Amino acid sequence: MEVALDRTSDFFEKHKSLIIGVVAAIVILVGGYFGVKYLVLAPRDKKAASQMFYAQNYFEMGSLQQSLDGDGQHAGFLEVADNYRMTKSGKLARYYAGLIYLHQGQFEDAVAYLSKFKTSDPVLYMLSRQALGDACLEAGRTDEALNAYRKGASKYSNEVLTPGLLMRVALTSEMLGREGEALKAYTRIRDEFPMSQEAQDVERQIARLDAEEGK
Repeated sequence: MEVALDRTSDFFEKHKSLIIGVVAAIVILVGGYFGVKYLVLAPRDKKAASQMFYAQNYFEMGSLQQSLDGDGQHAGFLEVADNYRMTKSGKLARYYAGLIYLHQGQFEDAVAYLSKFKTSDPVLYMLSRQALGDACLEAGRTDEALNAYRKGASKYSNEVLTPGLLMRVALTSEMLGREGEALKAYTRIRDEFPMSQEAQDVERQIARLDAEEGK
């Protein structure tokens, strides 16, 4: 024990500056992270949420252009998304903007906003990947649409949303001539979500693809 303590003491004496520097760096990094999170981002997120309140109201009322651009007195989703990019509200504003552009038929703008949207919420993630896939498909970017649908259907599972995403995977795969992937998606709907609306006609689609493969 004495020998071990002596060696430890010698090691510390030889590398004291390095050890203190590493510990100090860790303290600074941890303190900086929590400082940014609670002293900078939290107040900004609160401010962004306050500014986005009117935009959300306009969105719910169907006044999409006002919710996007603002009403002259209150910020719209575009302004909140640009000014508060690192906050949760700023990210959510990006999602809303993408949805509005998709609804308005401005598919490239929809792709631009939806592709940058990040969230850890499972339902919101799946909805955003579905919307992104729809926008890509309308814009003629079929491979990107399939990739978005795949991500939405694979990262999380939801009894309502997953079957719809899998159906989009299947249909888009068929558009691209990827019948094998389409068959897997149809089969997953049948096996994992038999009570879903999408499962009602899926047996016929599976039989059709099986017959085509057997030719």
